[in-house]
Amino acid sequence: MTSEQDTPESSQPKAPEGRLRRWRRRVTRALAILIGLLLIAYLLTHFVYPLWLQKDVPEDAPRIAFSLDNSLIGRIGITDVTYQRVMAKAGAQLVTLRPDAAGAPEVDAEAVKALLREERIDGVLLTGGGDVDPNLYGGSPDQTMLIHRLRDDFEIALIRAAREADLPILGICRGCQIINVALGGSVRNLRTEQDPNTRHLLLKGHPVELAPDSTLAKILGAASLEEVVSLHGQAVGELGEGVRSAATGPGQVIEAIEADTPNEEGWVLGIQWHPELTLDDPTQHRIFEVLVERARTVQQRR
Repeated sequence: MTSEQDTPESSQPKAPEGRLRRWRRRVTRALAILIGLLLIAYLLTHFVYPLWLQKDVPEDAPRIAFSLDNSLIGRIGITDVTYQRVMAKAGAQLVTLRPDAAGAPEVDAEAVKALLREERIDGVLLTGGGDVDPNLYGGSPDQTMLIHRLRDDFEIALIRAAREADLPILGICRGCQIINVALGGSVRNLRTEQDPNTRHLLLKGHPVELAPDSTLAKILGAASLEEVVSLHGQAVGELGEGVRSAATGPGQVIEAIEADTPNEEGWVLGIQWHPELTLDDPTQHRIFEVLVERARTVQQRR
C-alpha cells in the first residue's frame, strides 16, 4: 500500500485544462467589455456631449480659456462636462488650455501671453482640482494632496497675462486659491483645523455672508446665500496684494475674493464654493453670465 506522501506528484488531482481556458476567456471578455465601456464613456464626455452642448452657442460667442482639473474627476471628464454645460447655458465657448500648451517642462510667461492671443481668448475660467503647491506661498506640505506644480505655474502665468490684457478672470474652488497665490497671498489648510474642515468639506453645503460693498453682492443682488455646495479642504489664507474678501462662511473662512486690476476694464473674481453644481439656481448662475458679459466686452473692443 502506498501512503499519501508516496503518491507521485504527477498523479495529484489537477484542474481540467478546459475549465481553465473557459475561465481565461471569461476574464478576457469581461476586461474587453469594461475597456469598451470606458472608451465609450470617454468619447461621450469629451467629444459627443460637449459638441451637443455647443450646438446652440453662436460661432462668434466669447471664447473662455478653461484650465483643466487634474484630479480624478477631472481626468475622467466630469469637470469638463460640468463646465461645458454651465458655460453653454451662459452663451460662451470653452477653449481648453493645458499646462504643456505653453512649453514643458517649464512655463514660459511670454508663451502664455502669445497663447491667449493665438486662441483669441476673451476670458479665463480656473477650476478645482489638487492643492496648490505650498512652496509657492511658504506653507507647510502637511496634508496636501494632488499637487501639480506645472499646472500651478501655468495658471499663475495665465492669471498675470490675463490681468495685463484686461481679460475677466473667474476662479472656482482651487481657482480662487491660485488667484490669491498669484497675487502674493497664501492658502489656509482646513484639514488641520477640525471644526472648519467638517463644515466645508461636505455635500450638503453651508450658508455664506456676502460683503455688502462687494462686486459679488451686486452681481447676485443678495446679502447672503442660504446654501452653497462646499467641497474644499483648503481656502484662501492671507490676502494677496489688491485682493479683498467678498464673502465668508462658517468659521470666518473666506468664500470669495475680488482683486484690483491694472485698468478699469479688468475683472477678477474667485469663488470658493461650486456654483456650477447648482445650474438650476438663477442667482448663482448669474456669476457665469457676468463672466460672459465681461468677455463679450473684450471681444467687441478687439
